[in-house]
Amino acid sequence: MSTTANQKYLYDFDDPIDAFIWKNASDDRYVSTPDVHVDGFHNFPGETLGFVNFSNAFGDGEDQIPLAPIISSIWTGLANWNWDTTGVCSLTDNSSAHRSPGGLFSGTGVIEVMRSLQSWSYGIESFGWLFGGNGGNGGTDRSVQLHEDDVSPTYTMIDQAAAAYVPAAENAAEVTTSFQQNVGGYLGTIDTYIRESRADRSYDTKPVVYVDGADKAGGEMQGLIRFSEIFGNGPGQIPLGATITSATLTLVLSNGTRDSVAFHLMAGDWTSQADITWNGFGNGIQTDDVEAFSSPDVVLSRLNKGTELIDVTQSLQAWSDGLANNGWLMTVGGDNGLRFGSSESGTAPILSVTYSIPTDPVPGITVTESDGSTIVTEDGEGDSLSVSLETAPTADVTITVSTSGPDDIGFTPQTLTFTSENWQTPQTVLLSAIDDTITEGTENFTLILTTSSPDTAYDGRTSSVSVAVIDNDAVAQPLSPEVVAIHNTTDYFPDDPSGYGSGDPSGIAYVPELDLLFIVDSEHNESPYFSSVNLFATRLDGTYVDAFSLISYTDEPTGVAYNPFNSLLYITDDDANKIFITDPNDPTVLLGQIDVGALNIQDAEDPVIDPTTGHIFLLNGANRELVELSATGDLIERTVLPSEIEDTEGLAYDAAQDVFYISSGSTRGTIFEVDRECNILASTDLLNDYRSPITGGKPKLKGLELAPSSDPNDGDKMSLYAVDYGYDQEPDGRLFEINLHSDWAIA
Repeated sequence: MSTTANQKYLYDFDDPIDAFIWKNASDDRYVSTPDVHVDGFHNFPGETLGFVNFSNAFGDGEDQIPLAPIISSIWTGLANWNWDTTGVCSLTDNSSAHRSPGGLFSGTGVIEVMRSLQSWSYGIESFGWLFGGNGGNGGTDRSVQLHEDDVSPTYTMIDQAAAAYVPAAENAAEVTTSFQQNVGGYLGTIDTYIRESRADRSYDTKPVVYVDGADKAGGEMQGLIRFSEIFGNGPGQIPLGATITSATLTLVLSNGTRDSVAFHLMAGDWTSQADITWNGFGNGIQTDDVEAFSSPDVVLSRLNKGTELIDVTQSLQAWSDGLANNGWLMTVGGDNGLRFGSSESGTAPILSVTYSIPTDPVPGITVTESDGSTIVTEDGEGDSLSVSLETAPTADVTITVSTSGPDDIGFTPQTLTFTSENWQTPQTVLLSAIDDTITEGTENFTLILTTSSPDTAYDGRTSSVSVAVIDNDAVAQPLSPEVVAIHNTTDYFPDDPSGYGSGDPSGIAYVPELDLLFIVDSEHNESPYFSSVNLFATRLDGTYVDAFSLISYTDEPTGVAYNPFNSLLYITDDDANKIFITDPNDPTVLLGQIDVGALNIQDAEDPVIDPTTGHIFLLNGANRELVELSATGDLIERTVLPSEIEDTEGLAYDAAQDVFYISSGSTRGTIFEVDRECNILASTDLLNDYRSPITGGKPKLKGLELAPSSDPNDGDKMSLYAVDYGYDQEPDGRLFEINLHSDWAIA
C-alpha cells in the first residue's frame, strides 16, 4: 500500500491550479489571489464560482499517481473555509459536477472525491472541480475561502503494476489483493451477456456488458462475470478458508440504471461451455439453484453512470469457504438497462479483496489437480485428482464423489475414507471420458466431493473441480461463401419499351406471398434508356415475370424492402429524400410516404424491415450511417459505419443472427457483415472475381436481400441476392445469388 501527497509548494509542481470568477466583475481574472471565493450571492447579487484542478497528479513521474490504479481512498483537506453555518459537506457523483447537499464548517473540511480520482485514473481527462454555493440566507454573506497554501490532497492506492497483491500494512495480519484483466499478469476475468431477443448470438468478445430487464424488443439481457483462479496457494491468490474482511467489485458504467440490480451466484460452471447464448442455456439462465442460486447475494436499488463500487464480501466468503467460484449472474428489475466496460475494454472490472488467514487450522478438503487442470478425452487419455483433508478429524470422514455429467465422465473410486491417522495422506481419484458417437465438441462438467462424518466440523462440506471432456467425434468443416448463380438483368426487356431491361439495378426485395424478387432501377429514365419502366419482377432462379412503371411518384428508386406486417413495398428515393409505400400487387399506385429528409437523411439507400419489431433500417450514404426508424418513420437511432465502408449502397438484415450485410460503392464487390453497433464481423470480396463481361469492371453492388435458395432441394436454406449496378448508365446490370454457408454468418 502506498500513500502519496501532491501539494503545490511541497513538490514545486505547477499545480494545483485554482481560481474563481465573479459575476459582478465578469471580465476580471482571479487566478493569483490567495483565496478562492465560492458564494451564491457575493456582495449582492453577483455569484462567485471556484475552480480547483491538480493537473499533474497522474503520470509515471516521481510522486505521481500511475494511471489505472485502484483508488481505495482519497480526500482533500480544505483549510480556512469561512462559512458561518454548520453542517456536513458530502460530494457525490450525481452528475458531471459534484453536488453538496450540506455545508462546511469554518476550519478544515474533508471532502470525499474517490469517484473523481478513480475516473481520472482510468484515463478520463482531469479538468478538476467546479465549486458553487447555495446562495445567501437572509442577506448573510455565506462565502467559502480556500487558502492556496493549505491544499494538500492525499490518495491511498493499490499499486497493481508492482505486484499481484499488496499487503495492507507491513507485518499486518490482513492482506489486500486485486484482480483486473491484463494487470499484474492476471488473465482470469470472463464476462459477457446473453440476450433473449437475439437468442443465438454470442457477445463474449464485446467491450461492454449490457444488463436489462427488457430491451427494445422486449427481451431480457442477462450479464455474467467471473474472476477465475483467484483462490489457491499461488502468488497473489486468496487461500481457501481465508476470512474475507471486505471485497469490492468496481464497474465503470457508461450507462446507469434507476432500476434494481441483483447479483446471483452462478451454481454451475458456464465459462467453458461452447455456446454462451440465451438458447445455449436452454432459455436464458434460470435462478433455480441449478444454473444460478435463487437468492441473490447482492441487491442494489440502482447503479449510477460512472465508477461504482459494489460490496461483494458475502460472495467472496462463500467461495473461500469452499463453494465453487462460478461468478455472478447480473439482472435488472426493469426496462432501464445498464452498460459497463468488460474485460475486453480499457475499463475492465476490478475485484479488490482484503482477507486474513486464520491462525488455527480450518477443516476442509484439499484437492490437487495434475498440471493445474483436469482434462479427459473420449477414447483417449484420462486424468487424476489427489484428495486429502486440511485437519485431523475427530471421527472418520467419508467423501462421496459425484459429477454433473454422469453420461460423460467416469471415475473411480466413488467414495474415499479418511481417519484421524491418514487424513494428510493424499488419495487418488481416476477420471476418464465416456466414449459416445455424438458430436458435442469440448464440454465442461463439475466433479463434486461431499463429506459426511460424525465430526460436525467435517459433516456436509463440499469441494468441486471443473473437468473438460474433449470429444473425438468429427465435426463437419463449414464451407466458404460461393456464387451459385448469375443472371443478366438486361434480359428483363419484354415489357420495357427501351428494350434494354434493367441496366442499372439499384435495389432488390423478396415478397414471399408472391414468391417474387422485385428489382428497382434508378437510372432507367435517363440515357440511353429513356424508359418509364423502373421496377422488374423475377423468380428466385432469375426467370423474368413482369415490369412496372413507378414514374408517377418516383423516377429515382434507390432501394426497395418488403414489410411483412402490412404486405407492402417500401421504396427509397434519394432525390426526393422519401420512402414511398406501394402494393406489390399493383406497384404503380402510391399508397403512402415517409419524409426522411426531415430527419436530415439526404441519401436514402436500400431499406430493410426488421421482421421482429417492424422497424425500418436504411443507409444514409451521405453521412455513412445505418439509420433505424420506427414503423411510422420516427427516428430511433443512427450509427456511423466504420471508415472501411464508404459510399454505402446495399443493405440486408438477417434477423435470426441479428446481423446486417452491407455493400459499398467504393469497395465494389465487397460485402461486409456488421452487428447492431456496426462493428465489422466479417467481409468477403468474392464478387470482385466476377468482372463484367461487357465492361470488364468489378461489380458495384447497390442492393442486397436475403431470400430462399433458388434450388428447390435446399429446403429452408437462405441465399444472399445482390444486384450489380455496374457502370453508370451502361446496360451491364447483373443479379448474383450467393450461398453464404455457415462459417460466414458468424454472429
